[in-house]
Amino acid sequence: MRKLSCFSLVGVISLAFLGGCQSMEPQATVTSGGGPSIGQAQAERYDGPKARIAVNKFVNKAAQGHGELGQGMADMLTTALFSSNRFIVLDRTDHGAILAEQDLGASGRIKQETAAPIGQMEGAELLVTGAVTAFKKDAGGAIGGIGIPLGGGGAGLGGGGKQSYMAIDIKVVDTRTGRIVGAATVEGKSTDWFAGFGAAIGGVPVPFGLGVYKNTPMEKAIRVCIVKAVNYISSQTPATYFHAR
Repeated sequence: MRKLSCFSLVGVISLAFLGGCQSMEPQATVTSGGGPSIGQAQAERYDGPKARIAVNKFVNKAAQGHGELGQGMADMLTTALFSSNRFIVLDRTDHGAILAEQDLGASGRIKQETAAPIGQMEGAELLVTGAVTAFKKDAGGAIGGIGIPLGGGGAGLGGGGKQSYMAIDIKVVDTRTGRIVGAATVEGKSTDWFAGFGAAIGGVPVPFGLGVYKNTPMEKAIRVCIVKAVNYISSQTPATYFHAR
């Protein structure tokens, strides 16, 4: 039997890993909605007027998913929208603490010059509502290997992967009229290979409530959904809302 040289062996192993890497990038797609492409929306730095926007807690309609999934998704989307620098982002998921502070100021129990005034909170022009419609930590995967003949014996290069998948439905609503000005379904999937390939997507931190998914394929699927949702909202918000500073 013809022996395989060391250089050939390294080449085979490299090709095997590189071939696997092509299918390991997390992916997300918007399956409804139109308008400018993501590239067009993000091509230039934005420093102009901003729209006032708030995010509601997501509803978890998926069979799977941690109990804090809805709140965690809303927190991540809120942070990502703020980081985009295209919106004045208002807190609507934890605003109870703000109201309590204002009520305390009005009670006369703290110095009035330091009290948070009542009646100056800003209203949102746009409200984002969302629902997690699919959440699968293990949406299928593959385990396999290749055999490399080495003289009279052989060597195997094994590997495997686990794929995670999620889908969210988002709506952007005009709070003045109740009209929907944008709606889309965003799907995200990610594959991690046992060999350790893959990197986290996006710069948004994972909320404490979603820590159970940290450093897993599910975290990557969540992140790509958030990134694509922000791109969609930015590109689909009508220009007339971008007036506040």
